[in-house]
Amino acid sequence: MDEPTLAEMLRALQSDVRRLLDREAHYVTQEQRNADAKVYDLQVKALEKEQAEIKLRVASVTRWFWSAVVAPVIVGVVLYFLVGGKP
Repeated sequence: MDEPTLAEMLRALQSDVRRLLDREAHYVTQEQRNADAKVYDLQVKALEKEQAEIKLRVASVTRWFWSAVVAPVIVGVVLYFLVGGKP
């Protein structure tokens, strides 16, 4: 067998180094996982708070709609029939 040339050895070494660098770049430590979990928990809490605020706003608008639009129409219809229904 022939000995590998210097260029072949260099290419093999470069591919090994590239493979190790790729593994290191994608390596996740336990501290990173814990930090990510804390960030996700904070995001979930923020979304829950925002959702609760939206539900309160929807309830407020619903109450406003009933009191400002529907209730006066119902009262008007009832009064119309009580008065006699003639214009």
